[in-house]
Amino acid sequence: MAIDTGQEVGPGAARTPAPSKRGLPGIGLLKGLGITLKHMLQRSITQQYPDEKPNLPARTRGVIALKEANCTVCYKCSRECPDWCIYIDAHKETHEPAAGGRGRSMKVLDRFAIDYALCMYC
Repeated sequence: MAIDTGQEVGPGAARTPAPSKRGLPGIGLLKGLGITLKHMLQRSITQQYPDEKPNLPARTRGVIALKEANCTVCYKCSRECPDWCIYIDAHKETHEPAAGGRGRSMKVLDRFAIDYALCMYC
């Protein structure tokens, strides 16, 4: 059941041209120049690093909180470091047993060093 529109339909039927989407010639060029002009008038956000220090937020990564005084010689930090820049050297010492007890061996920290040249401050 076809609706008769009065127009010829088929392979040889004349088609009406589609409306043009182009608009005025050169409008794309004007839009691009407008964006360029807008960016030229904005203030530059580039900082000259050695002269101007950046203002970093309080929770910025980059501060190493590992201290030698807090080290328990568990080697977790040196194993988890992706750059392998944390070095820990230790030795075991045995302590005299208490009355009726056994002697205990404890790790004693010899060296705790961080190579800041390799560190990526993760």
